[in-house]
Amino acid sequence: MIDSVPTATGSLADQYDVAIIGMGPVGITLAKLLGSFGANVLAIDAAPDIYDLPRAIGMDQEVMRVFQQIGVADDLAPFISTYRPSEYRTSGGEVIRRFTSQTPPYPLGWAPYLTFLQPDLERVLRHHAATDSNIDMRTGWELTDIKTDGQLATLTLREMVTGVVHTTAARFTVGCDGGTSFVRKHLNIAFEDLIFDEPWLVVDMIVNEDVELPDVNIQFCDPARPHTFVVGPNNLRRWEFMLMPGETPDEISEVDSVWTLLKPWLDPSQARLWRAATYRFHALVAENWRKGNVFLAGDACHMTPPFLAQGMVQGIKDTVNLAWKLDAALKGADPALLDSYEGERRPLVREVISVTKDLGRIICETDVDKAEARNAQMRQDMVKGRGETVRQNLFPPIGPGLCCMESDTSDAPGRPAPQPRVETANGWLLLDEITGPCWTVLATDTFDIAPETRAKAEALGVSVNAIGPGGLSEEDSVFVDWMTTHKAKAVVTRPDHMVMAALDHPSGLDAVLDRLARLLSPTS
Repeated sequence: MIDSVPTATGSLADQYDVAIIGMGPVGITLAKLLGSFGANVLAIDAAPDIYDLPRAIGMDQEVMRVFQQIGVADDLAPFISTYRPSEYRTSGGEVIRRFTSQTPPYPLGWAPYLTFLQPDLERVLRHHAATDSNIDMRTGWELTDIKTDGQLATLTLREMVTGVVHTTAARFTVGCDGGTSFVRKHLNIAFEDLIFDEPWLVVDMIVNEDVELPDVNIQFCDPARPHTFVVGPNNLRRWEFMLMPGETPDEISEVDSVWTLLKPWLDPSQARLWRAATYRFHALVAENWRKGNVFLAGDACHMTPPFLAQGMVQGIKDTVNLAWKLDAALKGADPALLDSYEGERRPLVREVISVTKDLGRIICETDVDKAEARNAQMRQDMVKGRGETVRQNLFPPIGPGLCCMESDTSDAPGRPAPQPRVETANGWLLLDEITGPCWTVLATDTFDIAPETRAKAEALGVSVNAIGPGGLSEEDSVFVDWMTTHKAKAVVTRPDHMVMAALDHPSGLDAVLDRLARLLSPTS
């Protein structure tokens, strides 16, 4: 058990490659990614320690892949659990919609969706960051000013206990400082409001071992009071209740009110109340994610209702998209590479928030007649076989652009590449443990790459791997099945494991490598 995490002492450096403001899961993950690339990172947080109550509770296979990359996956194992299927039920208990997940073998090497305990996850992340000599962590420090000349940002920082003021500079700065982000406000960046504003009470309980509760997650589409039940890891169970007209946050979060709401489920002898907090669920996305050499990530640039558990998930995906681009820019790559961060992430996040908001509207309907019409339509969908959805199919891939090439034959570009378990001299390993976070060609054994093309790839630092007879042997048919589904013979993947290009013939690889060379070549 990690009880405390040491942070740096002594003087700040005069200059850092990247300064990260905010050390929640998003900020500290970004710090660890950049530190693993060799960047010199300053990470600060105004709070003196980790917030010791649960907030985010769900994460997906892509997030676990990031945690695998930064070496924390094994330490997180005690605090995570498989996410259960979700059901939408009427006030009478009828199932009118169901969300499921992909079945094994998992295409990305991890279970598609997981629950976790956020305080423990943050402790693990910070513990690993504290052991990285490239990362300077400072807690109880706040950012009070940023001045940038387009090349460097000068940061004014204050120690909150002593009031001592420090200044330092950073080539790039990233605001991961949450929904009330100082960085976003300082940059005068507004939110686009996707029009969702609902007050809810969130209740986290640690239930006794012998308590019998549903083994699936449930959205109760009850017009009298929409509410949610979530099976968390270990003995954590979460309920969320929509506030009804006339109710106030202070009144409904009182202990007696909480137990009144939980009466159909539990009595006080069966569980311990861990947290009861009210929130207004919003659907917001920042109009810009960057000004000059200052960027935003996580809740600082997007906020989503919780109905698909995408808040932290999308923040972590921001970090893995941005980290390799910052690393490349620090090494002299085309500056346009950094424009692709907002270009790729903002449209996708906006679509995820829109999908989540639409589902929230279904759940939050309080008009009895409209709720019955909704139930009738969804009941018909169930009868016609359209009422069950694989959760991962709800979200789009990254669109084509600077770092993601459109294909006439395959829909693979913009999707996360598969991660099969492959055989090595050290046993069966997940593919990323062999290739690492780099540009990679993953090819079927029939994709015959010419020696001169292979040499060109190697000169660019692109790893070339064949999977199948004559190459790496996979434990299951994850890779071959994925390639067949997406109609590709080879894919070129980026350091964030997203597919840049899909190919059906070796002759196309030279053009992809030429484009990559232009993208990564140092600019004059």
